[in-house]
Amino acid sequence: MGIYLSLSAYGKVSTREALTVFWSAGIRHVELAIGPRPDTDAMQAIQDFRQEGMVYRAHHAFVFCDRHHPFNLAQQQDWNYFEVLTDCLASLGITAYSVHGGSFPTRSDRTKAYAKFLENVQCLHKLCQGRGIVLGVETMYPTLPSSGKENLLDNAEEVAQFCQDAPDIKIVLDLAHLNIWHHHSEQAKLQWLKLPPEKLLEIHISDNDGRQDIHSRITQKTWWVSQIAQFPNKVPIVLESRLNRLPVSGVQQEYNAIAALISTQNVAVLNV
Repeated sequence: MGIYLSLSAYGKVSTREALTVFWSAGIRHVELAIGPRPDTDAMQAIQDFRQEGMVYRAHHAFVFCDRHHPFNLAQQQDWNYFEVLTDCLASLGITAYSVHGGSFPTRSDRTKAYAKFLENVQCLHKLCQGRGIVLGVETMYPTLPSSGKENLLDNAEEVAQFCQDAPDIKIVLDLAHLNIWHHHSEQAKLQWLKLPPEKLLEIHISDNDGRQDIHSRITQKTWWVSQIAQFPNKVPIVLESRLNRLPVSGVQQEYNAIAALISTQNVAVLNV
């Protein structure tokens, strides 16, 4: 089964506890992500389950040490951190890593923020390339006016510009984020599923209320469910719905239900 379950789906526990729940639920494909509590055992837990057969991808500021290191690619970066992070990915045999585009304060210069992001992501791309890792950047979402910040890549025009500016970097299509693109029609949003499969690193799925990225569970009313047949073949899918505090049986049921939903549409999702 090629559907990856994000560690962000089972946060506020240790990495070992989350991975133990996933393993007990029969899940063997996991995307490392923010969510679990940082602790000194995190890296060892990841390595232990890898030895048992767990297959990983990684996303943004995932927990791999005893502290969480958030970063914003629209700002100046600590490149020593990224050296350690990409070395960590390589040591685990992880070949797919994705990041957010970054954010900037409302009413500041979006053009400058985008330029800094582009500079940073190209430097990160070189680090990844040198370690056999494919880098992808995620489509983001418009923030609430009260947040005081705006996300880069929160609209189709800027994502299209990024595709031109960084053609060697793949796109992570987050369908829940596209649900918050209120100034785009459903048909326009679905056009992003028609990107060449080799341009897509992965597809993230969950649901929300159309206002905030709350990672709720997928239902038959989720906006993209009726369009599953349009999902491109061979592009991995990452499930990000919140499953916090569910027992093993609950996690297993939700994961299997989504796998069945996708497989009934004859979508071939393969591991990479």
